[in-house]
Amino acid sequence: MSNILTLKTGNPDLFHAEATPHGVNIMTRNDAGMYEHVALINYEKVVVRLDAGEYDNKPDEGFALHFAVADGGARGWFDFTAQHSITMWRWLIAATFVSEMKRENGTTTVTEADGTSLQVAIYSNVNAGMVIYPFAERLAMANNIEGALIERYGTEQGTQNAIVFYQAMLDTERGELTPFGRETLAELHVHFIADLDENGWPKMPAAH
Repeated sequence: MSNILTLKTGNPDLFHAEATPHGVNIMTRNDAGMYEHVALINYEKVVVRLDAGEYDNKPDEGFALHFAVADGGARGWFDFTAQHSITMWRWLIAATFVSEMKRENGTTTVTEADGTSLQVAIYSNVNAGMVIYPFAERLAMANNIEGALIERYGTEQGTQNAIVFYQAMLDTERGELTPFGRETLAELHVHFIADLDENGWPKMPAAH
């Protein structure tokens, strides 16, 4: 993982995450305007929590934690394995894509199986649209991009190739997807929509 620098959040002051030699230090701002220590989480655990979707509905916090882990790696406090690196790139691209879709196409409310309501992003093209979830985006990338490269080149080289592929999808200076990244994800969703048209859509709202 490397220079992931740009962060665009709605309310960055309430939640603060910083790299330390011992892990990510998490603080929140209290009613008096002072930062209070909340937790110190080791770097590997933060990566696991991000990948598990723990911050999918709190993207500002997820971005802050992601950048703290990247900063810790840059400072030599966290030894990134190839698997850590690919997991972090995958998370960042999915989160950036979902954020861009929210800005471009808005959100819609869906009711989950447990009865809770969520605001989810909408992907649309000239033909159709669908709601998108960060977790599903990561799964699709792992299966369709990483899976194809690993199948072709083997686990070690395929993982390295996937990292390079992901790096080309994101403009880290601007904090947004590159044209290549947008095109790659658009192609994935064209295939998803075609598959849904052929095999049936699940019972969830789709934007048109």
